[in-house]
Amino acid sequence: MYHNIGRIVEELAVTVVDVPELDANGHFIAAINTIVLDARLDDRERTKALLHELGHAAKHKNNYDLYHLAFSLHSKMEREAEEFMIEQMVKIYLHETDFNFDSFNVVNFLETHKLDLKFEPIVKESASYYFDLKGKHTFS
Repeated sequence: MYHNIGRIVEELAVTVVDVPELDANGHFIAAINTIVLDARLDDRERTKALLHELGHAAKHKNNYDLYHLAFSLHSKMEREAEEFMIEQMVKIYLHETDFNFDSFNVVNFLETHKLDLKFEPIVKESASYYFDLKGKHTFS
């Protein structure tokens, strides 16, 4: 999983820094194109935090001042970063060599990755897109 994330970090030319203690799992500092992560996170939470912050770097780098301008803009940017995280997690999961298209279960994916069930539509959409690319059936 980390190789694919490393490619995203390289493509975005983002610096990733772990700090001993942070007030959140992570932060994206657009002015210096840097992601700061809490070093106390376990691997799963670190991956989720890194992908979320990479979502901000990919989608909001050039307009990050809007993040604090209004609650609606803040909420929209957070949602977009969460969607980016989920899309990347699905993509990575579906690229695993032992993956079986016929056994993919959205709720199982969410539970395995400790993600809220509210992300079910995003997982379905992301997985369906990938299934279509591979010429596999979609699911309902």
